[in-house]
Amino acid sequence: MPKISVIMPVYNNALYLQEAVNSILLQTLTDLELIIIDDGSTDGSAGIIHEIRDTRVRKIFHSENMGIVTSLNQGLDLARGQYIARMDSDDIAALNRLEVQAYFMDQNRSIDVCGTGYTTNYLGPVKLNPMNHEEIKVWLLFYCCILHPSVMIRSSVNRLHIRYDSNYPHAEDYELWNRLSTCAQLANIPHNLMYYRLHGGQVSNTHRAIQDDSARRIRQRQLSGLGIQLSDEEYAQLVKLAEFRVNAENYEEYQAAAGFANWLIEQNRQSRVFNEELLTMALSRCISRVPY
Repeated sequence: MPKISVIMPVYNNALYLQEAVNSILLQTLTDLELIIIDDGSTDGSAGIIHEIRDTRVRKIFHSENMGIVTSLNQGLDLARGQYIARMDSDDIAALNRLEVQAYFMDQNRSIDVCGTGYTTNYLGPVKLNPMNHEEIKVWLLFYCCILHPSVMIRSSVNRLHIRYDSNYPHAEDYELWNRLSTCAQLANIPHNLMYYRLHGGQVSNTHRAIQDDSARRIRQRQLSGLGIQLSDEEYAQLVKLAEFRVNAENYEEYQAAAGFANWLIEQNRQSRVFNEELLTMALSRCISRVPY
């Protein structure tokens, strides 16, 4: 049984695929299996995968495109490692990524899911997400603060029957972290271990409307724990906060945002879903346009 199973779904990423694969196969931690699932690619990606000769690679080919959720869940079913890591076929992992994450998980047995810092530019800056569970739980109300391709999951967490949910297209990771935040322990480690490539073919560019609809339903599910259902106007206010778009120089806009934030804090005070101090701090940063 390998120490780590790495799941890499692939769909039409021939331009970047070889770099992504190499960054896993050249890891300092070598006790791994790389499960590559080609989801009906038509751009030559399948041919690149066929040519890989490393015995640690397990290759699965779909005759037609079935969607990333199907591929991810298939990868979870096939994984044999103590830890399950995610990797996208257009990103690059630092060569010590798996070693650092596995060491962190070995030393912190209570942590079930671990993400990392990352950069979108070789020259920086480094993006660090909230680190401890309670911080992550709060910030997940606003955005997906665990980078999906950087994640490592303790395989024993499958006692929770982890599966990606196809009902939340193009936000399946955001939904999963929100769901797990109530029954598992999440963490981010403050090390830059991923180069997260930005390009025009990403979901956030090609399927933004669908992704936004999924995000709305995920956030609303979170807020239902506070006993509230947002109107369209209230949800627009939440999105403005989440995207750090409050114009503090506009008195009316600033007051509306502050009033909405105070209302959320009061609702949470009654239900105690989120840590009040951390929620207050997060809302303050959103209003002040100071990202985490």
